[in-house]
Amino acid sequence: MVAWGHVGVILAGARRAGGHPTPWREGNDHNIGLMVGIIFGPPGSGKGTQAQLVTDALGTAHISTGDLLRAEAEAGSPLGREVAPILEAGHLVPDVLIERVVEQRLRMQDTASGALLDGYPRTVPQARALDEVLAAGGRPIDFVLFLRVDPEELTKRLLHRAAEQHRADDNPESITERLAEYRELTTPVLDYYHGKGVPVLEIDGSGSVDEVHRRVVEALRTLQ
Repeated sequence: MVAWGHVGVILAGARRAGGHPTPWREGNDHNIGLMVGIIFGPPGSGKGTQAQLVTDALGTAHISTGDLLRAEAEAGSPLGREVAPILEAGHLVPDVLIERVVEQRLRMQDTASGALLDGYPRTVPQARALDEVLAAGGRPIDFVLFLRVDPEELTKRLLHRAAEQHRADDNPESITERLAEYRELTTPVLDYYHGKGVPVLEIDGSGSVDEVHRRVVEALRTLQ
């Protein structure tokens, strides 16, 4: 369902000087609504990169809960003072605090032209809480993007990143645990949105950034 107005579908052909895909808008022949969507992807799937490409193209807000929580902590806001010690200890931030920061972000003016949530919701209770926040503003979740990557490929990517960043805590055993935890948490959330009739667009996340981006574009076109 179209939420507000129209904006051209992103295309994957143009490139920046650095060789990365630069999405751009097509004319009125291929329009999708200004929507609220969610992007899911396991660690190492390139979720953040694809989220940024989509939101840059559509002119919508990229809402990353990790970025929001870190920004609040750095700003020293009342919410940030609650979040900071939790982040420093490496613990999971309680749902009630995440819900507050997401609700606060969704009230900002730039989200009137749509938004893509990245890193939230991670559980069914969070998904229900998000529905309540959006319903208060007359907004639905219009689509879910799910990047699917083979576990062996994810492990290879994460080990490569760990070597580059000198992260000794990322090893095959810890990565396997993280991926298993991700699947355990995410599968019920995807089932929740399937059950509500929200389009869940499953994308093959293997290959280059360009290749994955083209698949995302093709999937988004089905929403027209």
